[in-house]
Amino acid sequence: MELRDRILNAAEQVIRTNGLSKTTTKEIARIANCSEGSLYNHFESKEDLIIQLMKSHLSGYLAVLLKLPGRKGTRTVEDNLQETALAALDFFHLTMVMTASMFTEPDFLARHRQNFQQRNEGPHRSNEIVASYILAEQKLGRVKAGLNPRSVADLLLGACFQHAFHLQFLGEDELEEARKQFVENVLQALLQGISP
Repeated sequence: MELRDRILNAAEQVIRTNGLSKTTTKEIARIANCSEGSLYNHFESKEDLIIQLMKSHLSGYLAVLLKLPGRKGTRTVEDNLQETALAALDFFHLTMVMTASMFTEPDFLARHRQNFQQRNEGPHRSNEIVASYILAEQKLGRVKAGLNPRSVADLLLGACFQHAFHLQFLGEDELEEARKQFVENVLQALLQGISP
């Protein structure tokens, strides 16, 4: 494993154990078995390290999201939304502790929010992508007309976020089969309302 990856893994371990406010680069370097100076050869700051860690978890979710617009009219709407929801659950589960920790550091959160705004990025973009997909499927007649696509996206991704939050709060792990069943149940309820 490369040093950069060891540092990212160590950072996640320290954040999950200590929370963001008590996470230090010294402790991350100790867990990664490197010097603190070596850490700064790969990351500009503790904040940069945290952002890179979040981005490393985002890549899988983002890959699924970016495929979604091209999936309109292909496979079934349920299959497309299921793939999206499972990727969202994985991402939310991996990042819930880090995301929650950001709210304990108001200055860091403000800088992170400002960087998102400058790059026209942020967590709301995933809802926009799903809403755009739902709208495209509406135009093809594969989703009931008259529904608000953003509300459908918010319901799906919001359910996934809340489920990941509950698991983290309760300290429970979830088997892949149970995760698939959760998504299937959510989609069954949702699709009864949006099917033409």
